[in-house]
Amino acid sequence: MLLDARALAERVSSELGLPFIGKEGRDKDSGRWFELQPADHPAGQTFSIKTTVGWRRLEVNFKPGNFAGELLGAMGHADPDGRAIFRTVLDLCVADGAEIEMRVNGERQLYVSPAIWESDWRTMALVLRRGMLAINDGNEDEDSRLIELWTSRAATAILALLPLEPAHEDDVVPELQGLPEGARTKVEVNRYERDRRNRAAALTIHGYACKACQLKMDERYGDAATGLIEVHHVTPVSELGAGYIIDPRRDLVPLCPNCHSVVHRRSPPYSVDELRAMLGGTEVQTGNQPSPASV
Repeated sequence: MLLDARALAERVSSELGLPFIGKEGRDKDSGRWFELQPADHPAGQTFSIKTTVGWRRLEVNFKPGNFAGELLGAMGHADPDGRAIFRTVLDLCVADGAEIEMRVNGERQLYVSPAIWESDWRTMALVLRRGMLAINDGNEDEDSRLIELWTSRAATAILALLPLEPAHEDDVVPELQGLPEGARTKVEVNRYERDRRNRAAALTIHGYACKACQLKMDERYGDAATGLIEVHHVTPVSELGAGYIIDPRRDLVPLCPNCHSVVHRRSPPYSVDELRAMLGGTEVQTGNQPSPASV
């Protein structure tokens, strides 16, 4: 099915937990493009993620609004967790063959360089390019998958740098993914937002297949279960020390609701390897599927 801007916005919104609106068009070279913007924000004060589809290539651009100086300043002072996720996601993109171009205050910078965090950001440009893709070959489903994959990756990297919502004393959120079954904790809103950010990064890196049984919920239940997966903290949240920087590659894994319930039937939780052993080495799935890292 041919992807449209509304569908892309809905999918990325679901994956990142941040609502987007989308639009699309064609450039002068007949290349198709999609542009996503955070919903309910003045366009000039926020940003957009624009994905241009060419022959066997994609280009994804981060575009700040004309009056987004305050936002850029906050992004340039992202906390250590956000900076780590930003680099981790872009590392994944590079490992999969992408080129990353970043400019801060008009100067070209390496995204891995600590120097990018040493000055106040007045302008920032980020471009992700990936060529040699099996795109525009007539397979619309594959085209849609690749557009969503690379748009989500770029959006996840940007999301990691966004300012977190301020804490409110009376805010209570439901159970955070990865806490023991039945736990309910009063936390600040910014802690909840960090959890959402970590979830987006974990799924971008690991994909939506359960790490224990390999089940992808949408393959079992259809579109109603698209994006339905839980993220498990390998080290229990209660044991993370102050100032601990979560590495989504090592510390977070996606688990289906069944496996996630089983993992917390014991304290400390069962490991993913122990879950696999419980399954007798069998995998509950409808077919071996590549992770989002596979292109």
